[in-house]
Amino acid sequence: MLRLVILGGGGHASDVLGVVEALQRTGELIEVVGLLADETPDPSRFIGRDVRHLGPITMIDQLDANYVLAMGYPTTRRAVFEKIRHMDRRPATLVHPAAVIGAGCDVGAGAVIFDGVHLSAMARVGEHSCISYNSSVGHDSRIGDFCSIMPGATVSGSVVVGNDVMVGANAIVVEQRRIDNGASIGAGAVVVDDVSANTIVAGVPARPLSPRE
Repeated sequence: MLRLVILGGGGHASDVLGVVEALQRTGELIEVVGLLADETPDPSRFIGRDVRHLGPITMIDQLDANYVLAMGYPTTRRAVFEKIRHMDRRPATLVHPAAVIGAGCDVGAGAVIFDGVHLSAMARVGEHSCISYNSSVGHDSRIGDFCSIMPGATVSGSVVVGNDVMVGANAIVVEQRRIDNGASIGAGAVVVDDVSANTIVAGVPARPLSPRE
């Protein structure tokens, strides 16, 4: 039996809970202990679902449970991890039963793989990264730690994505590109060149945004 606490109380936490519920329906033995969030979650997100808010995130130290970071943005997920990393608690890796995981794939601790995702052969997803609905990661690609691949995004084959990267909804990264640490790819962008660290790109083809943009 996996005892699990969900860290977060927003829309992304509701979605992560959906992955857990799908796993439970297949017979996976997962007990959701509750939610930990520094602000009181919107109860309408969790009506009829067997989960309750237990208190702030630092309460994890008092719970005998594994955890999952349920925040959509890489920077937020990283910040919460830094807050709790000294505590003796283990992350849970969640893979939706409707995801397709190719041969030789490696999914890191604390990662969440949503339904409709396709990971091609030999792809790697780093720790605490989120691969969202109906997105794909091509063969031999490497997704770093604390990344968010948003719904409908396509990361083609042999792409290297650094840590703390956001790839926006329906964006496309063509094969053999490199996206360095902390970069953000705008929704619907088509990345045909490498992207430098901490750079925001958008458009078709994707180009760096100026500070005014």
